[in-house]
Amino acid sequence: MKTFSISDAIGEAFRTGFGRPVATTAWGLVLLVPALIVLGAAVPMFSELSAAGAFSAGADPESLEAELSSIWQFQVWTQLSNLVQLLSVLLVTTAIGRAVLSGRRRGDGAMFLRVGMDELHVAVVGLAVGVGAVLALIVAVLLAVGIGFALWRVEEPWRTLSFIGMGAVVALGFLLLWGRLALMAPASLRYRTFGFESGWKLGRGQTWRLFGLLLVMILVALLVAAVLIVIVLIAALILGAGVGTLAMEDPEAWEAWLEGLVQQPVWLIVAGVVLLLPLAWLQGFSQVLMTAPYARVVEVMAREPAPAEPISADTGLEPL
Repeated sequence: MKTFSISDAIGEAFRTGFGRPVATTAWGLVLLVPALIVLGAAVPMFSELSAAGAFSAGADPESLEAELSSIWQFQVWTQLSNLVQLLSVLLVTTAIGRAVLSGRRRGDGAMFLRVGMDELHVAVVGLAVGVGAVLALIVAVLLAVGIGFALWRVEEPWRTLSFIGMGAVVALGFLLLWGRLALMAPASLRYRTFGFESGWKLGRGQTWRLFGLLLVMILVALLVAAVLIVIVLIAALILGAGVGTLAMEDPEAWEAWLEGLVQQPVWLIVAGVVLLLPLAWLQGFSQVLMTAPYARVVEVMAREPAPAEPISADTGLEPL
């Protein structure tokens, strides 16, 4: 039976992320747009509130009115950012799948970002899979609760063990189902249509292997997060030690440096841009890690088997 390699599928995320660093950074920038919208709305809101004296004790009614108006505007921008987030995830997920499955085709830019029928197929499949998975999970939880009430009179520790067992069964069933459903979006890209049937068929006989792939993906994501946390902590300790030493040894120089940054924030802007690029790559790689392995599985499972070599009629042996 045709199958796929878990290590090869996981490796596809690293091949894509490190092999296409510019595209991965661009994907991360697209994913960071909603956060930048919220940040861009929050900064003027707090500036207006501070200028109106909303944070001071005994604020007048005008400052309270300004506070309510600013908060309302911030909520509007926040809701807009939620819609933009859904769109950015759709565009980036489709671009990653397109990059893994087919490389560059006519109409694909260097970042594989575009708006077309592929995005529509993935959007419909993703919406249907998400709603279906939530409904299935709700039904499973309700069944578990009903069984739990039926087992309420069972003596301990069997009652607790029964509850733990039911929770484990529900979680396992959901993860097994998710492995099959996750192939539908990349299958939509592979076959250029809604991939409900094709994605389900490609995962036939691969349920447990897809479950293992999901576990390895979670483990790799945790390891990458742990490494990043250690790097950030080390950098923060080094920077904090240097800043603390400067502030303690020469407070006047420290205050003068801060005032200079406020008056001429060019260096802050430059530092923000420099830090934004690696942050964007990390954001893009996190999405690649959750998307590229399934696209690789679809690519492998959808390949036509190689034709068998003809056998010689005279000798019964395969020709050299």
